[in-house]
Amino acid sequence: MSFCKGCLYSRDLRHIWGSSAFALCILFLALLCSGCDAADLTSQSSGQSTTFTGSSTHQQITYGTSSTDVLIRTFYGGGLQGTLNLSPQISVYGDGTYILGLNKEGRLDTDKLQQLLNTLVDSYGLLDFKRQQFFDIPDQDATFLDLNISGKHEELMYGAFGSQPASAQDKDEFQLLGKALNTLNSTLTGPFTTYQGKSFALLARQMFSPNPNQVIPAWPLVEYTLAQAAAFECGLIPTDNDSTNPETACLKFVIPSNAILLTSAQVQLIKATLKGREQGVFSEELQYYTVTLRPLLPDELPDKMLAMFGSQQAKFIGVPLHDGTVPPVPTATPGT
Repeated sequence: MSFCKGCLYSRDLRHIWGSSAFALCILFLALLCSGCDAADLTSQSSGQSTTFTGSSTHQQITYGTSSTDVLIRTFYGGGLQGTLNLSPQISVYGDGTYILGLNKEGRLDTDKLQQLLNTLVDSYGLLDFKRQQFFDIPDQDATFLDLNISGKHEELMYGAFGSQPASAQDKDEFQLLGKALNTLNSTLTGPFTTYQGKSFALLARQMFSPNPNQVIPAWPLVEYTLAQAAAFECGLIPTDNDSTNPETACLKFVIPSNAILLTSAQVQLIKATLKGREQGVFSEELQYYTVTLRPLLPDELPDKMLAMFGSQQAKFIGVPLHDGTVPPVPTATPGT
């Protein structure tokens, strides 16, 4: 409940000034608080977190307020349809910043951010769901909603659901999750600016079918080879004497085992070689590699973890971000 400190002593003042003075105090309270924002009145900030009171259940909702605190994140994928997303669909941070993919950036003020959190947590009760995966057909892609609110980490999966018997509670929660995702999308509507990542990760995979009409530049870095980078991120390619294209699913359909953090100088050199592009093909010792410069989201550099989502996933798995010497190409063992 919101209140004014100046009126804490109103009960004592009634005895001294009488009922008319008390009425004047109440009038002053109404005038003072009429221009205040309700969310601000119920919020309590402490360090890098803020707590406010939910509008329906009156539960306390706490969230981190740092620009690197991920409160809400959505991914799409997980099925067997060959979907690889190099970034989340949506990332909402504690300072109100939100980023769509790796392209658009917007911002919610404190009031709108708390209204959104209130809807998800208080109105729809997402943190208290009995069931987390609403998904009957595992070969299809789904939307994954990741929440970090009130000291809880909740991951909910929203996909094709209803072809199998389900309880009334499961059906109700499925409907609420759909409404929550719609609310999230309808809230994050801009205005937008172009997201500019300050740091980049290298994603590299070996490929075997280069465009014969394309001029393919040589790999420009001297700190490590592309063979090292591709083996570190995707592993060795198994020997296949029967195929002319033995490439693996790594960084084509599924996420890599690692990613490599680039220095600013390395980014500039690779971009210059690719004539300003952030993706291209390089050659090295008669081998060819697809290279992507993947901008980092605000939380990924401090966490040393990339947020990506690929095929054949039932939950989010972070990709470790390596900063330092890239290991040599491992020696192949028999059978690989």
